[in-house]
Amino acid sequence: MTPDTNRPDSARTRPAKPPLSREAIVQTALLLIDESGVDAVSMRKVATRLDTAAASLYVYVADRKDLLEAAYDLALANVLVGHGEPADWRGELEGLVTDQIHVLATHDDIALVALIEAQVGPNSLAITERVLALLRTAGLAEESLLAAADLLDQYAASTAVERASWARRVRAGAERADVPDASMQAARDRLGRVYDALPETEFPEIRALRARLDESDPDDRHRWKLGAIIAGITGES
Repeated sequence: MTPDTNRPDSARTRPAKPPLSREAIVQTALLLIDESGVDAVSMRKVATRLDTAAASLYVYVADRKDLLEAAYDLALANVLVGHGEPADWRGELEGLVTDQIHVLATHDDIALVALIEAQVGPNSLAITERVLALLRTAGLAEESLLAAADLLDQYAASTAVERASWARRVRAGAERADVPDASMQAARDRLGRVYDALPETEFPEIRALRARLDESDPDDRHRWKLGAIIAGITGES
C-alpha cells in the first residue's frame, strides 16, 4: 500500500514549533521593523510570523507599545561593545553617541520610539549610565547631568531617523540604488535648485552659502553638530 500523499499533515507529523517566548516575539518585531518600519508592526503580524494567535502574545508583552519599546532596547544591545574605560572622555562620548546612531539607523525608523517617550529598557539604561559617567568626568554640574544626557539621546535618535529615511529611499528605488548616497544627493540637488531661485536681495545669507551645500559631507556635519552639542553642555568656548 502506498502512502496517501494528499492527506494533510497531522499535528504528530508536522515539525514542532519553537516555544513562544518574549524574546522570540521581540526579535520578530525587530525583524518586521527592519523590513518595513515601525508602522508595519502589529500584534497580528508578529503572531502570523510566529504561527500563533495574536491573543497568545499578550502573555509575554502588555501591548504594542511594550513590544516596540522592547524591540528598541534589543536594537541597542551592541552599542556598548568595545567601549571600556576611556582615556579621553570626550572621544569616548563622541564615539558612543555615533555608535548609537549607526546601530539605530540599521533598524529602519526604530529610533522614532525614543522620540515619543524616554526609554528605560536595560540597554537604554546602561547607555544612559555610561553617558552620565562621562559627563560627570567632564565636570558637568550635578543639576545639568540628566538634561545633558537627554539632549544627546534625542540627537542620536533624530539623526538615526534621518539616516534611516535616506536608506529607505534608496532601498525603495526612489533614486539610483547602485549609488549609496544617491538619495542624499537628490535632496541636495533639490535644495540647490530652490536656493538658486531665491532673490539675493531677500535671502543674501542663503545665497552666499549656496556653494557650501555641494561641499558639505554628512559625516563632517555630524561631527560638527555633536561637537557643538558637547562643547555647549560642558561650557567649552
